[in-house]
Amino acid sequence: MSTTEKSPLFSVQVKPRKAPEASYKRWLFAIGAVGVIAALALLTLTGSRSSSADFCDATFQESGYIQLPHKVDDHYFYWFFESRSNPATDPLVLWLTGGPGGSSMVALLTENGPCTIDANLNTVNNPHSWTSHANVIWLDQPTGVGFSYTTSDKDDDHNQVDVGRNIYAFLQAFLAKHPKYAKSPFFITGESYAGHYVPAAAHYIVGMANATSDVRINLQGIAIGNGMTDTITQIPYSAHMARDNKYIDLASPEGFATLKAEAAACGKLVVLCQTNDSVCPEATQYWGEHILGPMMSYSNKTGNPYDIREDCSVDGCVDHIANVRAFLNTPAVQSRLGVHDNITWTEVAMRVYGDFSIDFMKDYVSFVPPLLAAGVRVMVYAGDADLMCNW
Repeated sequence: MSTTEKSPLFSVQVKPRKAPEASYKRWLFAIGAVGVIAALALLTLTGSRSSSADFCDATFQESGYIQLPHKVDDHYFYWFFESRSNPATDPLVLWLTGGPGGSSMVALLTENGPCTIDANLNTVNNPHSWTSHANVIWLDQPTGVGFSYTTSDKDDDHNQVDVGRNIYAFLQAFLAKHPKYAKSPFFITGESYAGHYVPAAAHYIVGMANATSDVRINLQGIAIGNGMTDTITQIPYSAHMARDNKYIDLASPEGFATLKAEAAACGKLVVLCQTNDSVCPEATQYWGEHILGPMMSYSNKTGNPYDIREDCSVDGCVDHIANVRAFLNTPAVQSRLGVHDNITWTEVAMRVYGDFSIDFMKDYVSFVPPLLAAGVRVMVYAGDADLMCNW
């Protein structure tokens, strides 16, 4: 889950679930039709706030919850901003942060949203915001991520079938509430582990294109930044970034040789994972302990695994997440956003990572050809200095 990429593009108590206890987890956190009539009948919009005042940005904005009608008590939190240019003709964009378990509020407030948060917890205008040319929804998903919540374990999500269905249901409700965007060109975007989420959501939408009772979603394209989609190809080469980059050697020749051997071994587990779910957690653990963990240790030479060009050893690197965390847990801010009672925002929900332990190493590149065949444009963009989820 990158916190540095900036890529412009046209009183319920949440029931706790035990997070995974593996020693490598600190590295890993970084990375059915719903008809309109049924949606309107079952939909609950709770804590929604609309505003045109200058809170983060001067454009119209809305934040709050949409309750998914096919779940027990699942509430998805979103923060939406209209375009600064021409909301009526600009596209509608959905942003999904990866993880699994990463909150999209991180991207909104540190990457591509209309404002950032300074050390005094003030909002600062972001001139590079994607809202300069698009209407954008930042969505916290799956359930348990960020401000999204449920009171039932039955609502837990575990794979991309769940993700696709849930996002489709969310969009049906959002577009039913905002019909003026129903015909807008729609794009799904995200980074890192959203390389799973984005094609899965698009694949589900394309599959529902002939659901005549639903709001038609005008899906035009997807964009994935430094994403994990083709795990069978990516994992065996995940160690190469330690030396095959033009900025800094992060490993000795001997250490690099060991990393490449470990990555090749992990790649074999990833292949087995595609047909044997029991192997998937082992593949993820192996990757975390033998590849990603050592590479993150090597990145201590620079201090920033998301941008190995940045030297934090001199003046240190700014901890933007700390500002965001403090801002989003301020009672006045939560009240303005319509956040439900008794929810503490964290940038990563480790319990959700645990829920996706089998899905983590699944390969979703097979979802892409049907999208292209359906006329959906696909863009993959990647920075060449991101060690966490490298190109």
